[in-house]
Amino acid sequence: MGTTDLEVLELVFLSVDMETLRAKDPSITGERLRGLLDCLKGKLGSDVASTSDGPPTEEVVLYVDGAARGNPGKAGIGVVLRDKRDKVIEEAGQYIGETTNNVAEYRALLEGLKRSLARGVKRVEIFSDSELMVRQINGKYRVKSQSLLHLYMEAMKLLSSLTHWKIAHIPRERNSRADALANMAIDARKGIGARE
Repeated sequence: MGTTDLEVLELVFLSVDMETLRAKDPSITGERLRGLLDCLKGKLGSDVASTSDGPPTEEVVLYVDGAARGNPGKAGIGVVLRDKRDKVIEEAGQYIGETTNNVAEYRALLEGLKRSLARGVKRVEIFSDSELMVRQINGKYRVKSQSLLHLYMEAMKLLSSLTHWKIAHIPRERNSRADALANMAIDARKGIGARE
C-alpha cells in the first residue's frame, strides 16, 4: 500500500548527514533530532487517533524490544502498539543510556505497559524476543539478578492493573519493528547511521 507518513519520517531521519549539520550548528545532536521526530510522530499519531471512529482501543497487541551494544553498552528500547486488526496505534524508540541487554528488555516492557495503560487499555497481548524476560514474567524462571528484580516487580504491578494479559516469546524476525526502533534510538544518540 506504500510508505506511511511515520515511515517517511523515519527514512528522512536516518538519511540525515550529522557531520554536515554539526558543522553548521554544533547544538544539533542526534538526540535533539530524535526528540523532534518523536514530537512529529506524536502529532501524526494524535491526528490519526482523533479521526478514528469508535471508542478508544481497550485491547492491544504490544511488541517490545531492548537492545544494548555491548553488555553493558549503549542501549535503546522499541515499543509497538497495534490494535487487534494489526493496525499500528503507536510506536516509539528511546535511548536509555548504558545498561545491559536484559535491563533494556525490561525497560521496553515497562514503557509499552505505561503507554498502553495511558490509553485506557484493559487487555494486552505482549510479544518479546527475550526468552529470559518472558519466562520470568510467566513465573517459569526466578528473578535472581538484583538489577532486574525491581524492574520485574514494577512490571508485575503494571500488569496487575490490566483485566487480562499474556506474554509470549517470539523469534527476533517477528519482532523486527520494535528491534529497529530500539536500534534507531541508539544510532540517534551516537550520531545517525553510526552503528557499531
